[in-house]
Amino acid sequence: MKKYFIISFILTFSINALSQQSISIEKTDCFLDDCDQFKNYPNIEFGYLNLPEDYENHTGRWIKVAFTLVKSTMDNPEPDPILVFGGGWGQPELNRTLWQSNMIPAKNRDIILFDYRGSGYSRPKLCPDLGEKHLEIIKQDLDFDAFNEKINQQFYACFDELQKRGIDYRLYGTETKTKDALKLIEQLGYTTVNLFGASNGTMGIQGFIQAAEGSKVEIRSIYSDSNMPMRDFQQGDLSVLYKEVIEKILDDCAKNRDCNAAYPNLKERFRNFLIETMSKPLTYNGESEIVFNTYLINSVIHQLLYNSTLHKDIPLLLEAFIANELDFLDGIYPVLEEILLESNGTAIINFTYDWKARQAEVSKEYEETKKSIPEYMWTDFWLDFYTKDSTITFNPRDTIPVTSDVPALVVAGTYDPFTAPEYSRIMNERYSNSYYFEFPKVGHSVFVTPCGQKMLKEFLKQPEAEPNSECLENLASTPIPFTTSIYANSKVSSLIKKVAIDRNLLWIVILFVPFLLALIYIFREVIRAIRKKTYSALRTVLFLSVIIFLVGLGYYMLATVNLGGLTLFFGLVDEAWWLPWFSLVIIILGILQLYRMIKESKYTFWNVGAIVSTVLVLITALGHGIHLF
Repeated sequence: MKKYFIISFILTFSINALSQQSISIEKTDCFLDDCDQFKNYPNIEFGYLNLPEDYENHTGRWIKVAFTLVKSTMDNPEPDPILVFGGGWGQPELNRTLWQSNMIPAKNRDIILFDYRGSGYSRPKLCPDLGEKHLEIIKQDLDFDAFNEKINQQFYACFDELQKRGIDYRLYGTETKTKDALKLIEQLGYTTVNLFGASNGTMGIQGFIQAAEGSKVEIRSIYSDSNMPMRDFQQGDLSVLYKEVIEKILDDCAKNRDCNAAYPNLKERFRNFLIETMSKPLTYNGESEIVFNTYLINSVIHQLLYNSTLHKDIPLLLEAFIANELDFLDGIYPVLEEILLESNGTAIINFTYDWKARQAEVSKEYEETKKSIPEYMWTDFWLDFYTKDSTITFNPRDTIPVTSDVPALVVAGTYDPFTAPEYSRIMNERYSNSYYFEFPKVGHSVFVTPCGQKMLKEFLKQPEAEPNSECLENLASTPIPFTTSIYANSKVSSLIKKVAIDRNLLWIVILFVPFLLALIYIFREVIRAIRKKTYSALRTVLFLSVIIFLVGLGYYMLATVNLGGLTLFFGLVDEAWWLPWFSLVIIILGILQLYRMIKESKYTFWNVGAIVSTVLVLITALGHGIHLF
């Protein structure tokens, strides 16, 4: 009898074991919203990591973590890939696959990106409509406290939704998502890995170091940019840091003769402007009317401070706000809106659950900041909830400082408006085999700068050797090339968007037809002149003016784009000043040509073509503000 009992027990155990799912990789076709961009990249693979929501309960809910694998196209790639931990508070990463693969200077290594569990293309999604709900609040005219109260209500509604779905938010924090990363590396068959992270991605790196302890996966190198050290990050005085960075840039402007002349006493005037908007907000009439309160103005500026290539246009931006000339937002606001729409439930979990242990200190800093510099307050959407919430617990593991002796490159920007260099210094102390550098006058995520790219490339090639840092001296000695003079026209940027980005066929035709007609006609008239045949001087001058205008417009748009920064949202390079005058010349010549054609009743192909070309050019000019009236 005992014998049969043992056999029955073994069979039952075996059946239960076989019925349980196992962690696995599921390779798929592209599942991103825009798969056309990958047509010429057969080396990029897509897939899901199937794994349990709760690692302690394999019989419960199973989830999918979406990833992309950018395979090296080199003949003999290195065996250790680069694992990218996304920044932001749980924002999706896979939509940035091509950008990241181009920005990370390591063509001889595979690159792995993944969307944290609960976000992006991973399944299930946690409160994916949170960003849309935030936008609805932004469009209401609310003071700072009322705005935060409504945002906080949305967060509690999100947690209620998760509870109804049987989702435990504690299973979507850094500890669990970094275990996912370890399983992803193992399932893909790698035994050694290089870790790459900026901003909140550095928190992911620390979590991976903890998760990998005792595993067979070895860490070859760590690149840690704009750091958030476990236990010590999370600050309630973010607006103080924002104010400091703004004032550093404006002090640089004041020391620059041309910038100071173009924007005199800007630091004081901007502060006075912010104080005034606390009682008299601005109104932006875009696709929908939005009241720009002080905190919303600061939020826009703060987001733009991340990228140091935009710092040259910060005085221009502030001056436009002060003058209440908000047309530039037509180009900037939709981009910021897209960033906000990426917000989801993992954002508030990462922000609150991962860092809740510092709530008392952060709350004190936050209240003191609101009292001391109310005019510089900006909303990051999560901080107010973090300081007031009494329901969310914290993960004790995230209060333990992470240390490592793996070769590490730790970097920070001195003009970073979100993660001050002091936090990167803490991280440097915890990585015993690290190289630490501060990048002068650089914002958030220094790896995007040419100097950052150079040093990262050297480090990835040979982590044990300190990278050459001579380029930092150039950064320190090179002044910010402030934009001090432009042809002001904020509508021109929409033309570039229509033609170069949207590939709008109608506008391509509107620009191409008059140029082609004018080019053919001028060539025809040159041949006629060589043969000493008569030609129409008026029509020739009109077509020649069309060519000059369109070529000039194209040249100055390209020149402005090459300058980078925000300049294009405000106008074109100063040399384009003559374009409005030339549009007036074309109007006069067009009227004269129309008058002559009607008077002489000569409705020839070229007469009509000249009028059509004039009309199309004027549609372009008048529709995009290139005129004198």
